[in-house]
Amino acid sequence: MDSVVWGYILIGPGRPERSTQRKVMTYAGANMSETGTVWEDKLPPRATRPQASLSERNMLILAAQNGDMVHVAALLCMGASGADAAWFAGQLGRKGASIVIHGDMREFAPGDDLTSLADDFDRERNNLHVKRSRAKARGKPKV
Repeated sequence: MDSVVWGYILIGPGRPERSTQRKVMTYAGANMSETGTVWEDKLPPRATRPQASLSERNMLILAAQNGDMVHVAALLCMGASGADAAWFAGQLGRKGASIVIHGDMREFAPGDDLTSLADDFDRERNNLHVKRSRAKARGKPKV
């Protein structure tokens, strides 16, 4: 069986625009048709249970197989927290699939240590919160 190029798009604050994420998936070679290989979720406000609320991501995990490659546009497009992003990559790894993060130009293959992934996600999310807080304090629009 041939490997599949999957794409995952997560819409929400601090994530690239949907159109940008779709371009990344096109460049990665994912099938962009309606019945293609790109899955898309919208991050709910206050995502306290992302593993349950990101249903398209869960479907992608179920569909992924050994040798497949999953592409995301940016690190924050993997989930709601560092632990959640590491869970997603870990689930794919258990299936034998790798994940490519285009914004960071990184790849995690099955069996890779995901500690840095979780730490980097939390650091990037914290930087986003600080930036938004400072913009709010200055009276500027949300980032």
